[in-house]
Amino acid sequence: MFYLWLTWLASPLLRRIAGRAPAEPQRILVIQMAKIGDLLCATPVFREIKARYPQAHLAVMATAQNVPLLRANLRVDEVIVAEAKAFRGMGGKWRLICLLRQGHYDTVVCLNAGAAYAMATLWALIPRRLAVQSNFGGASHRLAARLWSEVEMHRSDRLIQATYLALLVRLGTSAGRLDKEVFTAHGAAGKADAVLGQVTGVLVGIGVSSANRLKALGSEKIIAVARQILAAQPAARLVLIGSGEDKSQAEEIASQLPPGTVIDACGVVGIAELPALLRRLTIFIGVDSGVTYMADAVGVPLVSIAGPCNMQETRPLGKRVIILQRADLPCAPCAHIFHAPYTCRVGTRACIEGIDARQIAHAALALCGDPLEISAS
Repeated sequence: MFYLWLTWLASPLLRRIAGRAPAEPQRILVIQMAKIGDLLCATPVFREIKARYPQAHLAVMATAQNVPLLRANLRVDEVIVAEAKAFRGMGGKWRLICLLRQGHYDTVVCLNAGAAYAMATLWALIPRRLAVQSNFGGASHRLAARLWSEVEMHRSDRLIQATYLALLVRLGTSAGRLDKEVFTAHGAAGKADAVLGQVTGVLVGIGVSSANRLKALGSEKIIAVARQILAAQPAARLVLIGSGEDKSQAEEIASQLPPGTVIDACGVVGIAELPALLRRLTIFIGVDSGVTYMADAVGVPLVSIAGPCNMQETRPLGKRVIILQRADLPCAPCAHIFHAPYTCRVGTRACIEGIDARQIAHAALALCGDPLEISAS
């Protein structure tokens, strides 16, 4: 809080030294330090900035996890790799200020709600500083919001992309499209072909895990869903999708299913190669996660198990999407863009456990166009 008050007191002088931003931005930095799903929701920002200012240099500051996706993105000119934890304390904030100064940016668009970015961009003497303001947070967030040139308050009743684009209107862009987009790394199609082989029938992708364990389906439910899909579509192949950390769980799932019915892609396909594999799928089944957002971005028919998440903020936008979420829980939704718990406060995970395997399998088969009834697990 001390840093915030100091910056607020110095802000009139800092703004005067920074001067005015050019009428047409020349060097723009977008700060998006969140996870894969959040980065994909930010892709309309990159698209609309480049549509309005095609000659401007667009840099994006992001975590190492998201770098491959950004380097494949044709809208982005430069990727700055950083980790939020490196900006803690006085030394960390000074490092952030120096990093920002090196870029000689005239405009910053911050999609994170951290107070450190509000302070550092002002001390870095960047003339125009736009930011999304969290609809959660206390006094420090409200004080930090006063340091930006312009802010757009997020609301829990609208998509986060709509909030981003409302902020960009202040920069002179049009309202723009809300749909996410993802670009594929060079050679990704060949990698997908190598993983999937010559399978031409029904390919059902299933997200094995989630970075937030509160949302995870668990192996038992995934196995039950897979069995019911295979009972109705015996020729189908199940593609397990996840990171290398999900490998042991994927092997456990595969061991409980008929031989030859599972393709384990966990840890085999890189994050920037994954869009090519997702495009080959007939459908994808996943919880609210980065891979589910990516499947939505490439237009794969999608079963989204929303669990604790506020779908008014993050729902898929594809034409063939089924969202499964319990509407009868007084505690849900408890997970929001700027407030995402990692544990269930009532201890039941009813929002996930209450969506049974039969519901998920029925939804998947409906997207496959299969009218057959399936037996309960």
